[in-house]
Order: sequence, then structure tokens, then C-alpha cells
Amino acid sequence: MSDSSNPYYVAYLREKRARNEIEQLLEDSTRQLYEKNLLLQQQIAQIQQQQQSVIQQEKLATLGTLAAGVAHEVNNPLAFIVSNLETLNNYSQILLKAIAQQETSKHLPQLQLIQDDLPDLFADTHQGLHRIKEIVHSLLFFARTDTDGVTAVDLQQAIELSIKLLQPMLQQVSLTLDIQPIPHIQFVSNELNQLLLNILINAAQACETVTSRPSAITIRLYQTDNLSAANHIVLQIADNGCGMSEETISKMFDAFYTTKPVGTGTGVGMSIVLQILKKHHCTIKVTSELDVGTQISIHFPLPAF
Repeated sequence: MSDSSNPYYVAYLREKRARNEIEQLLEDSTRQLYEKNLLLQQQIAQIQQQQQSVIQQEKLATLGTLAAGVAHEVNNPLAFIVSNLETLNNYSQILLKAIAQQETSKHLPQLQLIQDDLPDLFADTHQGLHRIKEIVHSLLFFARTDTDGVTAVDLQQAIELSIKLLQPMLQQVSLTLDIQPIPHIQFVSNELNQLLLNILINAAQACETVTSRPSAITIRLYQTDNLSAANHIVLQIADNGCGMSEETISKMFDAFYTTKPVGTGTGVGMSIVLQILKKHHCTIKVTSELDVGTQISIHFPLPAF
């Protein structure tokens, strides 16, 4: 009996052919899975790059919002610095003339005036230059792009920086700070500054729309002490502005959703805030009432030691 008519041999060939087909299918599936995994990794990297690009664009938009106020803040000290320098130049001319003519007694009243005025002129000029230096330093710190990694960040310091940058917007706002000592948090400092500014700008703009009462913003920072739940660092920012409806609250984190007039909001600020918070394992809660105000509470996990 030939091999081709041997039922055992035929069964063996059938099994071998089936096994080869299965192995080929498995190899094809593995290759396709590997190719799809590579494509998925590329898409994830692309999405992450796009997210960072959107965050950077929102940062530029925020800088644009701050620009007018910052320009005013710089212009004020700059104006009296220029005025002081002109006065100092006039004084120097009087002094040089008196020295050249060796007639100090003739110029005694003017010299006495100069002597009395010089300390104030130098003090005012120094104060103005220091103020400009602080503003420029704050802007450069906010705009920097070389701190992309998670580091230990002083949340209180970040809040103070945001308040400095927003000082022109907060001049008509009664600002109350209730800040308790807390440990540093693990965060990307650039992104922390971005989310703080977005929330505070929204609070300030909400207050601007209400004229029936003095504007007020309260910032609280504390560490929870709850034995029945995990401890957190809590940041609360509350305003007494226009407030939001339930529909607006439900959509406030949607990309490109905004209730602001055209040209005053990009609609991605709070969407970016939510992305940043999720990235850092934080949670956010929003409570608001129309014509009463809004409170935003952010819970930061305590750093592991």
C-alpha cells in the first residue's frame, strides 16, 4: 500500500498542512499586530505633541491677555523714571555750572533744593526699576519652555506669581488670601502656572461683568486632615462674579466652548486645565450659581516620600 493511500499518512499530511496554515495565520496576525502597535505609538506621540502645541498656543493667548495690563504696569514706573532722569540731568547742569564758576554761594538755594530732593529721586527711580524687573522676571518665568519635567513645586509661590502677573486685572477686586503652610507638590511648573492663570483670569473676568456689588476673589490653600479619606492639598478659588448655569458647567471643560464675546476667549483654557490636572492625578470640582459666583476646588495628591 502506497503512502498516498495510507490513511495515517493522509491524516498526518492533513494535520501538517493545517498546522502550517495556523502557524502562517499566527505569523501574519503577529506581524499585523506589531505594525498596528507601531502605528498606535506614532499616533499617541503625535497626539501628545498636538496637546503640547495647544497648551503652548493657549499660553501665548494668555500672554496676549496679560500684555495690555503688563504694558500699563511697566509704563507707570517707566514714566516717573524718565521724569526723574530729566530732573537729575537739570540738577547736574546746575551743579556743573556752580563748580565751573566757583560760585556755590550764589547757587546756594538751588543746591539746598538739590540736596533735599536727591534721596527721593534715587529712591523712586530704584523702586521703579525694581518693579519693572519683577514684572519682566514674572513674564519670563511664565513664558519659559525649558521646564517640561515633573519637579517639586511650591504651590504658594506659584499662586503669588500668578497674582503678580494679574495685578492690573485685579486692581478693582478685593482679593482675600487664606494660605496655610503645605508641602511642595509634584508638578510641571509651566503647566501649574498655566492652569492657575486660566482659572484666575476667568474669575476676574466674571467679576468684571457684575456692577451691582464690589468684586471679590478668595483663594484658600490648605491640607485636608480627614481620617476617613486620603489626605490632599486643596486649592479653592471663589469669586462673586456672574456665575454659571448648570448647562454652562456641564460644557465648561469642552474644547472650544466659551460664553465670552468673540475675541476675548479661545474656548480651550478650561479644557487644557482639565488635561493638565488629569495628567498630574488631580481632581477638580466646580460649584456655581448665576449672579452669585463660582467656586473651583482642586485636590492635589500629597507627594510620596
